[in-house]
Amino acid sequence: MMKVSELMDPKGVLLYAKIDNSADALGILVELQEGIGVITNGNAYYNAVSQRETFGGTTAIGGGIALPHASNAGVSAPGISALLLRRGVDWGAPDGQPVDLVFMIAVPPKSESLHLQILARLVNLLGRRDLVEALRTASNPQRFVELIAKTENACFAD
Repeated sequence: MMKVSELMDPKGVLLYAKIDNSADALGILVELQEGIGVITNGNAYYNAVSQRETFGGTTAIGGGIALPHASNAGVSAPGISALLLRRGVDWGAPDGQPVDLVFMIAVPPKSESLHLQILARLVNLLGRRDLVEALRTASNPQRFVELIAKTENACFAD
């Protein structure tokens, strides 16, 4: 099993961003993924993720967290970018809470099982309140990724 923390690069993490809506947040996350070399066709990937949000239902999981994701030909390697917003935005969350912590999961086509494994592990990790609170106060992207790695290593011995 691939570790979530190994799919993250501090260069793919933006903290305390001033963004007013989910569409802009998705655009920034795609740019971050392009910056770390995970996405080769940002427009195609953005459209796939937007479509997923629109027709597949929201990727907000409650507690101020959303996990937009898609498998698309514009993706060259699995990767995760993350965004911490200064102020939460409406993401159509089941609990009605605004979302301020967003993780975008990108996987290449025909990687469904990896896609589901990453999603399941991320949901499991983000179910830990102490981790989520620490992420929301992370001092820098390096620390943000370290917090995830530390929690992941403590929770999953693989």
